[in-house]
Amino acid sequence: MTDTGPDVPETPAPLPAEAGPAAADPPRPWYIRAFRLTLGQALRLLGISTLAGFFILAFDFSPAGATFDAGGAVTAIIHRALTALGWALESFWKPALAGLIVVVPIWAIWRLATLPFRK
Repeated sequence: MTDTGPDVPETPAPLPAEAGPAAADPPRPWYIRAFRLTLGQALRLLGISTLAGFFILAFDFSPAGATFDAGGAVTAIIHRALTALGWALESFWKPALAGLIVVVPIWAIWRLATLPFRK
């Protein structure tokens, strides 16, 4: 008998095309692809909403008032920021809620607009 060299393991047979991972996962519905969040993403969205609401409530934003005084703006910003910081430490939920009212619709529109580019 002749020795042909080291034993070469037999290669496995290729899997059928339908057994791949793409066939196992059905496509997700559009609303799941658009609005699904991980815990980290949800916490980041809450943080951005709270920050936006903090500024909305701290500067007493009113869409009806369109006047702006550049001279008093810097003083007002510093005074209101310090007052708002103390207020925010007492009641976290108010800026979070006010920010959610602004940030969540913007976030939802962004998610819907970028939906065709996500898997």
